Amino acid sequence: MASPVEDLVKRLGSADFNARALALAELVQRGRDATAALTQALESPDDRLRAQAAQGLAEIADPDSAETFAQLLNDSNGEVRARGAQGLARLNDARALDALVRTIDDFADLLHHPYTLSTYGLIRLGPTALPAVAPLLKADDPLTRQRAFLVISSVVSQTPEGKDWEQLWRSLGSYSPGGAAAEREHAAALWLDWISQHS
Repeated sequence: MASPVEDLVKRLGSADFNARALALAELVQRGRDATAALTQALESPDDRLRAQAAQGLAEIADPDSAETFAQLLNDSNGEVRARGAQGLARLNDARALDALVRTIDDFADLLHHPYTLSTYGLIRLGPTALPAVAPLLKADDPLTRQRAFLVISSVVSQTPEGKDWEQLWRSLGSYSPGGAAAEREHAAALWLDWISQHS
């Protein structure tokens, strides 16, 4: 006979949104008592179930889940990967920063383009995230560049050095993620240098 926790985990795979949400909320409320069942659910081939289980684990943030979160970064599903990075960040794990950068394009916030779960996480880390994010200003994908610059502008504009954001942005080449390659690369180099000097 399945335990109450196992029954809740099964409901995470329901087609009904409300049933999934209620089950997830109750599992998170149970905390570490739900860790084992949620971890087992990550073996499911169902993307939705794995994503729900990963979210539950990230919200519970059981220190025993650190290695599980690290393994989730290799999942085939973007939300699962992003939840792995989120879990590491919630644990203040040393791997969190690299994980958030690696998943910067995973699990977009459809209501707040171009934010993703990991852009929010990187912004929360503040200035310590900037040296790891800055190289993405030169990424091949324009959306990756846009997200990297979103993180940089959000963080720097809250610092004393970035108080006059418009002036700073212009002084560093008026970087535009979708701008002409030569101008964009020049501005990216200026930002990389600036961040290295202010980190």
